[in-house]
Amino acid sequence: MSQYETLYEFDHTWKITQLVIKRALEEVQVSLTATFAQQDNSITLEFTRLDDPQNLIELIDFRQITISQEQDTQRDFSTIKVELFCDGYSEFWCDAVDLK
Repeated sequence: MSQYETLYEFDHTWKITQLVIKRALEEVQVSLTATFAQQDNSITLEFTRLDDPQNLIELIDFRQITISQEQDTQRDFSTIKVELFCDGYSEFWCDAVDLK
């Protein structure tokens, strides 16, 4: 069973205030920059090479987001798991997440 280290967690008091999706013409995968805000705080994260961008709409209306990194894995891609809790549950994986 995989082990995960939680990198970031946002509850319902945080909102997405900016969302930018980028994709190069020759690429299939997308990258994403998201700004999370809570009163006077804001955090901007860049997610690199998402595996399944169709779940991105869930970012707009989340109740909780947990971003974690898979530990002790042999692969060097898709090791960041982004769990979205809304009306239901969805997730996507990406290669990296960086604080901007």
